[in-house]
Amino acid sequence: MKPLVKKSQHKHRKSRLQVLRARTGGVKGLVAATAVMAAAGGTTMGVDAWAASGSQADASSAVTRLGPMPGAAVVRLGKPAGQVLAEVQHKAAAKAAREARQRKAASRAADRVVRYNADPRGLARSVMSSRYGWGSGEFSCLSTLWDHESGWNVHASNSSSGAYGIPQALPGSKMSTYGSDWQDNALTQIEWGLAYIRSSYGTPCGALSAWNSQGWY
Repeated sequence: MKPLVKKSQHKHRKSRLQVLRARTGGVKGLVAATAVMAAAGGTTMGVDAWAASGSQADASSAVTRLGPMPGAAVVRLGKPAGQVLAEVQHKAAAKAAREARQRKAASRAADRVVRYNADPRGLARSVMSSRYGWGSGEFSCLSTLWDHESGWNVHASNSSSGAYGIPQALPGSKMSTYGSDWQDNALTQIEWGLAYIRSSYGTPCGALSAWNSQGWY
């Protein structure tokens, strides 16, 4: 049996951890002191035992360590705002242009329907004046020319040659360049006929002069 005095001394001996806590002012001081010792290259006696005692949460809240700032440049993902805005404006402009073309085509189609059953002579006079600037003198020549050719009949057909329509296009399918309704629409036939006269003879009076000399134009 060991002497009683030594046992009493052992009972009141403080652990190194308790001494360190007392000197550094409790848990927070201990953590700070531990950090200082680690920075100085020393050893941190008793830290493992202290962490195991349930004070780990205090350590994480007491010590805040900031890491080094990233050295690499920050990479921005996605398109710049200016480029996105330009693309949106381009799409809006393209959509507006497309809708304008559609409205124009619809208007032209509606106009052709209205003119479908109109008097062909009145249509010819209107197109001559607005598109070519030809007046009443040229219309008189045109009226005589097409009276001979077709009598202004939209369905006039020459069985021997295959010429068709008011201007007697040969073949009649040539007039499809002015509309798919070339077989029935007087306006389509007149537009083609006037364009043909302009390119081949200059004016309706020039076309009539050729017809008078050769019997065809």
